[in-house]
Order: sequence, then C-alpha cells, then structure tokens
Amino acid sequence: MGENIKVSILVPCYNSEKYIDKCINSILHQTLDDVEIICINDGSTDNTLKVLQNFEKNNPQIRVVDKKNSGYGASLNLGFSISKGEYIGIVESDDFIENTMYELLYDNAKKYDLDISRCCFNYSDECIKEEHFDFIEKNKVFRPVDNLSIFFQMPSLWCSIYKKNFLEKNNIKFLETPGASYQDLSFCFKVYFWAERYINVY
Repeated sequence: MGENIKVSILVPCYNSEKYIDKCINSILHQTLDDVEIICINDGSTDNTLKVLQNFEKNNPQIRVVDKKNSGYGASLNLGFSISKGEYIGIVESDDFIENTMYELLYDNAKKYDLDISRCCFNYSDECIKEEHFDFIEKNKVFRPVDNLSIFFQMPSLWCSIYKKNFLEKNNIKFLETPGASYQDLSFCFKVYFWAERYINVY
C-alpha cells in the first residue's frame, strides 16, 4: 500500500465474531481507493481475533492490532496514533456501511476543505433514516459554534470523517475510562467545538 492514504478506517472490536464478517466486507467493498483499515481487537474472548487475522492475511490494506482489554476510548486513541490517513473514519464492529460512503465523505471533504464531513445513516433493524434532524441545514459548509443546533443531533461519530491534522492540532482524543459507555459524547462535543469547516452531506 502506498503512503498517500486518503482515509484510515478504524474498527474497534470486542467479542464481535457474530457481526465482524459483514462489517469488514462492507469496508473492503468501498469505492474509494487508498484507504487503510485498522482493526483494534480489545482483548476479545471469542473468535474475533482469529476472524480478523484471516482477513488480514488476504487483504494488504487491513492491519490488525491485538491488545489487552482497556476499553473503547483507548482502542480508538491507539488507532489514531498509528493511522497514516489524511482523514480518519470509524466503523463499529456491529455496523456495516454502503460501498460509496467514504468516497462521498472524502470527495466533499476535499472539495470544501473540511475538518469534518458527515453523512446520514439508517438503523439496520428499523431502517430509520436520520431525517428527524432536519433542523441542521444540509450540504452547506459552516462553523459548528456559529450554529449550535449541531450539538443537539445524535453524536453518531461513525458517520463522519475527521481531518487527522485537525484532531492533532487541537489534541482531540477519547476519554480512556475502562468500561464506560457513551465515549462518543465528549469526543463529538470537542470536534464540533473546534471545527472551522463542517458539512452534513445528504
């Protein structure tokens, strides 16, 4: 894989063997070239690591990192530290994505020089589109702190990409509280607070 990586896709995994095949295959079928896939196994006690290693053997863009269980935040911070992409995306191991997702997000990020590029999503069990957040104007670049309505949308950090040097410049990381839930809330608050250029792409 070349060094000009457009998006580093981080997949934090813990006991995900029921879902991980569908998740990783959806990432492998992305239409965007030059991506790396970093799977962080957080001390799984099932066959998650074995499944990931089988994917790694056959797909050079996949890198598997195995570590002791330390939580979601620590896993993603580790992924940040070793990622090489211009932008960073996150796919949770029980989710799957449409094959054009990262091409859409990246093309808009480059076109508008975005810190954050975000798209809509469905809940796979109910197919509910994120249409109930119509109070946020679509396809318009803005600074989040100038439009505080953004802070009322669902965090859903996995439907965005984040410019890596934007995260580094503002020292934005996840809290590393073992066993804690809702680690995405503080992260999303920080990225929205510091971002200068943001868009909701629909």
